[in-house]
Amino acid sequence: MTHSLPPHDPQQRFTSHQELAWLLNGLLQPAVRQQFWLFLFDAEHRLRDPIIPFEGLPANPHEVHETSDMGRVPFAAVLLQRIAWVSDVAKAASMVGVWERPGPERFTATDLRWARSIAHGAGETAGVPRVRSLFVLHDTGLRLIAPDDYI
Repeated sequence: MTHSLPPHDPQQRFTSHQELAWLLNGLLQPAVRQQFWLFLFDAEHRLRDPIIPFEGLPANPHEVHETSDMGRVPFAAVLLQRIAWVSDVAKAASMVGVWERPGPERFTATDLRWARSIAHGAGETAGVPRVRSLFVLHDTGLRLIAPDDYI
């Protein structure tokens, strides 16, 4: 399932973590399920369509998954390959990821495992755009995951 943007200024640029958080808070509701949201941006930091939620992700990004095109690989590799494909189609220069999961604001081990897998794997997977920010969407809002949190 993909989501389209609400009416907005397509020329609006989102250059800071605060501006990104403002945008995401306007587009997302508090967490209701475990999923990963992909937001793509062009080289000028303008949001691109589509906005995609990836559902059915395991708690462990290293869990092996069978695919028809990649064989048996860690689930994080599957997600990153799908992100690379969508990013190419959308002509994205960067991405923001939001790990949605019900629960408190405090980071969980799963949150940090996924953040680490996305951040590190993006640099190793051809076609994945630069990761600008990673967030957790929880019961009461949104929280930035800084690199110091998951390194």
